Amino acid sequence: MTFDSFGLPPTLVQALQTRKLDTPLPVQEAALPVLMAGKSAMLVSRTGSGKTLAYLLPILAGINAESMHVQAVVLAPTHELAMQINRVATDLAKDAGLGVRVQALIGGAAVSRQIEGLKKKPHLVIGSAGRMTHLMELGKLKLKETVWLVLDEADRLLIEEGLEHIRKITGQLGPETRFVFVSATEGPATTRIARGLAPNLAFVRAQDGISPAIRHCYLVCEERDKVDWLRKVLRGLAPERALVFVHRGASAERMAERLEHHQLSVADLHGAHDKFQRQDALDDFRKGKAQTLIASDIAARGLDIFGVELVVNVDVPSQSRDYLHRAGRTGRAGATGLVLSLMTEAESRLAKRYAQDLDITLEQVQLVRGALVPATGDSAQNLRPAPRPFGPGRGGRKKPLTTGPDARKEPTATASTSPAPAREPQSRDKAAPAQARKRGSALPGAKPDTNSRAKTGPKTGKAGQKPLSGPKRSKPA
Repeated sequence: MTFDSFGLPPTLVQALQTRKLDTPLPVQEAALPVLMAGKSAMLVSRTGSGKTLAYLLPILAGINAESMHVQAVVLAPTHELAMQINRVATDLAKDAGLGVRVQALIGGAAVSRQIEGLKKKPHLVIGSAGRMTHLMELGKLKLKETVWLVLDEADRLLIEEGLEHIRKITGQLGPETRFVFVSATEGPATTRIARGLAPNLAFVRAQDGISPAIRHCYLVCEERDKVDWLRKVLRGLAPERALVFVHRGASAERMAERLEHHQLSVADLHGAHDKFQRQDALDDFRKGKAQTLIASDIAARGLDIFGVELVVNVDVPSQSRDYLHRAGRTGRAGATGLVLSLMTEAESRLAKRYAQDLDITLEQVQLVRGALVPATGDSAQNLRPAPRPFGPGRGGRKKPLTTGPDARKEPTATASTSPAPAREPQSRDKAAPAQARKRGSALPGAKPDTNSRAKTGPKTGKAGQKPLSGPKRSKPA
């Protein structure tokens, strides 16, 4: 089956072919007939399976370019995802010559510039629910003629904190509006709210779960050693692009500084950065200027970055659903990928939960000479090698010489079990030169008297001078 089988405009099909997209992916093949028929739907498919095109193609095909109204709205939970969708829609509409005007409306950007953009009468607006409700309250964004409302990453948008904005937007829509809910996971709360907004909802499920082309591993280590292990992993595996996840933005900044100190090219992406800093970090990562992108969970949802070969969870997620979204940044569109989680011994119990909830296999590994190999035990891998034995040679300290019937045989010391032997006290005759030098009794190079014990007598001055013993006394008669 090809894209022209769904009744798409020929110019749009040709634009897809120039991108070497000739055959629809499973979720696209399942969703296009439903959406082209004008039905509301919930699309559930794994990350990286092609959900964005599954809803954008019917929207672009159905927009009337001669209209002066907003005909479609796409909501996303993060600015990065909204801008990614905006870029895909803008490029497709331009290459297909559809005449569709697209505008991004996200927080962190100047409201005045967005108002100026709305004066150009866009057909498709893409952005965050908070900014759109603000523009609606200002009277600058009107949605009475809107035909499509898409909630990308619906399980993130349909939560208690964001429902107020969603309800304000849906309250401005006409009765004929079609709803599209898009997610990689399907939860009962999300389904219940979606059914309340669109009672005649069709469910499209394709390729749920995680791609089987992804390998899942975990390495047990101490919490304080995680950054050092991350450095060793990046050096040893040398991925073209690696995405590292942490819980907090401050952790991302500190980690980036430490890795840059070791000459690794790193960018960090988190909510504390402004829109431009975050966009610069993503651009550096996409263009290959940065080999590693350290991100909080803001980047775990929806971002499609080509060539991510490795995902590392430095701070492991407590929920299996979050693990799924993080893992979905690699192995996209059928490519292979690797997910490595750095876990403490206490955190390693989460590996069993991920395996059960997501129906995947996680293997415990160790890093040996730059390669991941099966672990030999359940304990944490030591970051530093065992200390070398003290004493002469490689066999540890020598056995003490003991005689008599009470003499006991002591076991030979080994590097892994014996403590470091105490240093033997220095003999008097060996210590004499140092003591003499300390007292200033000899110039450098003068040979000390090693044939006798340290002498007690009058103090002497410099070599060749008489003893400093005061005035002479006459001998008694």
